[in-house]
Amino acid sequence: MNRPSAAEDPAPGSNHPTRPEDRLPLAEKAGYSAGGMSYTLMGNAIGNMGNVVLNVALGMNPFLVGLLMAIPRFIDALLDPLIGTWSDNCRSRWGRRKPFMFAGAIGAGLFFVALWWLPVTWSESGQFWYFLILSVVFYLFMSLFAVPWGALGLSLTPDYHERTRLMATNAFWCAAAAVLLSWLYALIKLPVFPDSIVGVRWVSAGMAVLMTGLALVAVVYCRERQTAGQATHQPEPVLPQIKAVLANRAFLIVGSIVFFMCLGVFSISSLPTYIAIYYIYGGDEKAASMLVGWNGTVWQVGSLFFVPLVGYAATRLGKRHTLIIALCFALAGNLIKWFCYSPGHPWLFLIPPLFIALGFSALWTIVGSMLADVCDLHELNTGSRSEGALNAMYAWLMKLGTTLAFALSGLLINLTGFQQSLGGAQSGTTILTMRLLDIGVPSAAVLAAIGLAWIYPISENRAFEIRGELERRRGTLTRS
Repeated sequence: MNRPSAAEDPAPGSNHPTRPEDRLPLAEKAGYSAGGMSYTLMGNAIGNMGNVVLNVALGMNPFLVGLLMAIPRFIDALLDPLIGTWSDNCRSRWGRRKPFMFAGAIGAGLFFVALWWLPVTWSESGQFWYFLILSVVFYLFMSLFAVPWGALGLSLTPDYHERTRLMATNAFWCAAAAVLLSWLYALIKLPVFPDSIVGVRWVSAGMAVLMTGLALVAVVYCRERQTAGQATHQPEPVLPQIKAVLANRAFLIVGSIVFFMCLGVFSISSLPTYIAIYYIYGGDEKAASMLVGWNGTVWQVGSLFFVPLVGYAATRLGKRHTLIIALCFALAGNLIKWFCYSPGHPWLFLIPPLFIALGFSALWTIVGSMLADVCDLHELNTGSRSEGALNAMYAWLMKLGTTLAFALSGLLINLTGFQQSLGGAQSGTTILTMRLLDIGVPSAAVLAAIGLAWIYPISENRAFEIRGELERRRGTLTRS
């Protein structure tokens, strides 16, 4: 059989219309998206608040802050493959995924609150170990929810285009949730709180309630789709499943795209805040907090607008072509930062995130849909429907990129020569280095992602061929 390459992907997606039985009801899309909103808040809140609380408010060394952002994610990433394969092998009256999701939702909420009650009178070393231990436990519970939730999304529909619509819906609501993340710094600095420490404690309590509530909505409204054979399939050992996933070239390409994007973005994620405080506003934290809040809001509102556009384009131009075009916009957004970061015109700061938002809207919409296609290819090649293992290794690569990024973030800040004691009197060399790193690091990462997307092998035609072969091989579908 001749198999078309990615370059032969036909432009219009109407050649393969979605079957009525493959369309997901609105309630199920909403339930899955609620889980995505929860995961967005869980996965990013610590990073959004960590530097401004631990470094700026408490004076902790940026290198130690970088370790606190990195070490828990590294440990968490090591556990993801185990959680994924455990959920694949779980046989319970509530299905394979939901027992893990429920436990993760409750535990993550409780430990997120406890995390920010670190004693302010302790030494830097004591505060470091307190935050480290509790954040490790928090991320463990987050993974107990997130890995099975992600695996669930890979099996909700077998249709090539409905997968993109599902992931577009999820990306839209994740962007809506991320608007709140953009304002965490400003919320912590509200005048009603006497200082940042009191502010972060109250804000974390509200965040925990929201995280847990949204996660439980996903537990209630998502239904697991599996074949009759999968429902009675014998458990498989962990290591062979992981080896099989890592032997899948299409999976490695998809995972590496996310790895490089996370590495490039999160390693400099705190730099725009520092640039706003110490370059644009000369050390005025309150003014900078508002600009940073609006910056994130522009990004996320832009994402809300771009997600439907990306979803539509992916069904017309193909997933791979749409992703490459959007990543080119993200590259342009990073390059124009040089002209848009200006003390004389602070609001130019809000232009680059519009371009970058398009790239990330495509990333989270299309890569999730690609991963579901890769899951079909994996089943065809191995005979095993290992959504948990695939999603776990995907999460592992994403967290590996994030872990390395956070470890680098503190080193990069130290590399600039930044000194917290100088306030707004940072040297010109420090500011220049911050600006160059803020442009160069993510631009290199986006270029790597574009190159990987170019060689992604599963075209639309090939995806439908794979589905046809699988349907001839396996039994009827059931839901739990």
